[in-house]
Amino acid sequence: MSQWPAAVLFDFDGVIVNSEPLHFRAFREVLAEEHIELSEQDYYADLIGFDDRGAFKHIFEKIGKPLEPKTLLRIMTRKSEVMMEQIYKEHYHALPGVEELVRGLWRNYPLAICSGALREEIEVMLEGISLRDCFSVIVAAEDVTVGKPDPQGYLMAAGLLADKIRKPIRPQDCLIVEDAPMVIRSVKAAGFRALGVATSYFTDKLKDADWIVKTLNPDEVLEKIPELKLMR
Repeated sequence: MSQWPAAVLFDFDGVIVNSEPLHFRAFREVLAEEHIELSEQDYYADLIGFDDRGAFKHIFEKIGKPLEPKTLLRIMTRKSEVMMEQIYKEHYHALPGVEELVRGLWRNYPLAICSGALREEIEVMLEGISLRDCFSVIVAAEDVTVGKPDPQGYLMAAGLLADKIRKPIRPQDCLIVEDAPMVIRSVKAAGFRALGVATSYFTDKLKDADWIVKTLNPDEVLEKIPELKLMR
């Protein structure tokens, strides 16, 4: 395509908003009800990049405890309830630089969100930081058959954006903005180019990304990717 990127696809938790602490507290509360302890260190080391289903499966497999389908459904429902309680208390905010960067990109590129979070969580928080209007496509956990770190969601997001602009968008035409190392590796293998944001991990963990920034401050991003066009 004549312009790169043709589209920008964002992760949500830990990239757009500081919601990882909310997810940690929700997971910890729900798991405590199942007599399973989750430390903050274990959450950030093991669970960033998973959707809720994948995270619960990973935890139960790690401790060797069987997870029946009815139990998984129950704890996923409970986790969503706890998460929404926290969101409605407004214990979150846009991460540094996000509002200016997203608004600047929105004028020039189609934007999408691809997240392992549930749609309701994403929609409410986007409204809370006044950025909902910038994203014409949202792919949430319930929209895919295989959750993150699998690239299915990002491939779906690119396809939906292509439908909206009525032009083909290939993986190599997209810039993905992610904070999870295992997701970055996955999308790179699928042909995407990735900007790693060191909000949840130190920069040395993001070495598979094409570019790495500490924040999404527009000046920092443009220093790494000068071809991006921002309206400021």
